[in-house]
Amino acid sequence: MSAGAAQHALPSGSGTEAGSAARSRRLLGISVALAAAGVGLLLLYMRRYETDVSGGTRVQLLTVIAPVPRGTVLTEAMLGVREVPVSYVEQRAVKAAELSKVRGIRTAIDLDPQDSLLWTDLAVSVEDRAVSSLLQPGNRAFSIEARQGATASSELIRPGDYVDVLATFANGVGGGRAGATVLLLQRALVLAVGNETQRQAFMPANEQAAALARRGSNLTLSVKIEEAQLMALAVRQAELSVVLRGVGDSTVTDGLPNLTPDNLLETAVHVNRRRSAQVSDSALPVRISGTDGR
Repeated sequence: MSAGAAQHALPSGSGTEAGSAARSRRLLGISVALAAAGVGLLLLYMRRYETDVSGGTRVQLLTVIAPVPRGTVLTEAMLGVREVPVSYVEQRAVKAAELSKVRGIRTAIDLDPQDSLLWTDLAVSVEDRAVSSLLQPGNRAFSIEARQGATASSELIRPGDYVDVLATFANGVGGGRAGATVLLLQRALVLAVGNETQRQAFMPANEQAAALARRGSNLTLSVKIEEAQLMALAVRQAELSVVLRGVGDSTVTDGLPNLTPDNLLETAVHVNRRRSAQVSDSALPVRISGTDGR
């Protein structure tokens, strides 16, 4: 090859090297961009995971910052704001955005510092406590009739309480044995007893308590739509009973077997053995007025 031809070939090699360098820079830029996007997605996932583990997004609720005696007119100075994960928000809780709705309203019970303010703590009128205004998004109101022989709802249960719902089938359903009792719902919130949504209406000092109790044969519960579907079928096929839960009891029992006439005695023996073990391990029994001769 002549010197001129060699000199003529040099620019071609230089162009190839320049093109390779440009491609390398583009690939490097793409790699950096992908790495940055990966880090961003990882951070976003970690933040969402932390939010889910902690109970979801935070909701601002009203709390009491000082002791408030029953009958006190609420002022803004008595209330504070606390952020609570949405999974732990009580359905009766008053949100911070609803401050204007509770300002100037009297309390129905004594309130302690750090207590979350609940709608059932307030002496509001029936018009202000329509059932539809008490429902959380995604929940429905479902009414059931209190049966004779079941828990006397008008005597014991109040708006704001939580109950479990049992169904006893007179006829076999789904291949089950007639007379079987199944647990339908656990920890269902009572929105209303009869036509009454106010807890204080059932206090002894209230003159309307007796009349409200007499017409309070229905319980209105807050349920999910699939729970309402379950209840709608059960109310036609079975006799429903409600069991009142203790204040602050949020336990949910899993794997509870259905009770039938065939396993009644066996289940009774098992239940009483477990009850005896619990009693022996517990503290002193609760003293009920009138049981000790005083």
